[in-house]
Amino acid sequence: MRIENQHNIILENAQRLTKNISKSGLSIYDEIPIGDPDLWIPSQELELLLNEELSGLELGSLPIRTRSKVVKTKICEVLGYPVPSSFKKTKPRFLGQNFDTYTQKSNNLQIWNEDISSYRRYVLIRVSTENIITKVKVVTGDMLVSVKSPWV
Repeated sequence: MRIENQHNIILENAQRLTKNISKSGLSIYDEIPIGDPDLWIPSQELELLLNEELSGLELGSLPIRTRSKVVKTKICEVLGYPVPSSFKKTKPRFLGQNFDTYTQKSNNLQIWNEDISSYRRYVLIRVSTENIITKVKVVTGDMLVSVKSPWV
């Protein structure tokens, strides 16, 4: 019962923050100070919220780039951000919450054309062989460097 209570408290806080984001009119490209009590979604809340909302999402047989856009669109909706008509190639992609997304079926995460940033968050989205999102994990760059597999 205690774990369930903690889960609910974290989820309620995440939902409060997403409502604040929605009311703010901010986009995913507007910077938010890390730790802002009204707009910054802490990693634990972010992971729980994305797991709640993305797990079970069917991606069908979409090409990888289309699949990536569908996932980013859903994340915008879940977090209370307006969906941009196209996603700018910023680093990180979700500048305001300081994270990038990686949607993949395999365990071999590869971050191309940039160094892993210790302060950036990486949202790892696991897709099953049936093209269904099964798990979301939020890790920092420091965690990525020090852990062999974040799925454990």
